Amino acid sequence: MEKRLFIGVDGGGTKTALTALDGEGREQASAFCPPLNYHFIGVDAALAHLRQGLDALQVPHERIAAVGIGDPALDDVTSGAAAHRFAAAARELLGVPVYIRSDAYMTLYALTGGEGPGVLTISGTGAMSIAENASGEIFVAGGWGRLTGDEGSGYYIGLCGIRAALHAADGITPPTSLLGAALDHFGCETSRALIDVFYGEREPDVAGFARRVATCAETGDGRAAEILSDAAGYLADYTAVLMEKSGADRVGVYGSVLCRNRAVREEFERRILSRYPSATVAEPTVSAQVAAALYAKNQWRKEETV
Repeated sequence: MEKRLFIGVDGGGTKTALTALDGEGREQASAFCPPLNYHFIGVDAALAHLRQGLDALQVPHERIAAVGIGDPALDDVTSGAAAHRFAAAARELLGVPVYIRSDAYMTLYALTGGEGPGVLTISGTGAMSIAENASGEIFVAGGWGRLTGDEGSGYYIGLCGIRAALHAADGITPPTSLLGAALDHFGCETSRALIDVFYGEREPDVAGFARRVATCAETGDGRAAEILSDAAGYLADYTAVLMEKSGADRVGVYGSVLCRNRAVREEFERRILSRYPSATVAEPTVSAQVAAALYAKNQWRKEETV
């Protein structure tokens, strides 16, 4: 008999990554499909994308034992009607056990393998921390979204950089290279032209400006360096709160800001290790989609032995 397959899905906000593992954890196939965030595209569109991704894997459906989904719209502490409808519809669509947790939890699982306690702090476009204690209880901090600031995130860094640039343009703060970087990033010749970009028909790339803030800091801009330090401080505070709640000294980091921005990462680690000298800080060793597949395999096997 052919070996069973376990499908892992990392339903990101801009794209979804899928992988198929066999029972020994070996990768058999991988694929991508459009995003699954039903808060933005609706449950029906998210389900259609999920079906598209599974088809792209090109594995026999009859070999699929279970599917694990890292849901980008799910909060592990609470969930709404849309989350319940998506979960029920996904199980009906696929006809196999489907195990759904937040995408943040699946990335935490990539760090701990379900053997808590552990804390994962994520900073990409958005930012949050998630922790699990030895009893399996979940805690979160941050993740409130950009309307409330999303402190520590790429959006936060970009927005702070824009504010600093405009304050310099108005003459209420000292000059900063962030102003020229903002004009270049958003394709404007004058600072007042930025108004049309910020309030035009298309959403401006605020989070993407975080990379320009980092470049300005690397070339000696003090205000840009302050913004990066402040972001690292928020991320360290989220992490410290959850380390206390969960009893964890194992810290994972994930996302473009913490994994690619050297200044933020170094300041984050400095703050964590100064408070908790015995802590370890590392990136997960497997991807979120692989972690989701492993989670599905482990949950399925637990149910099979009951």
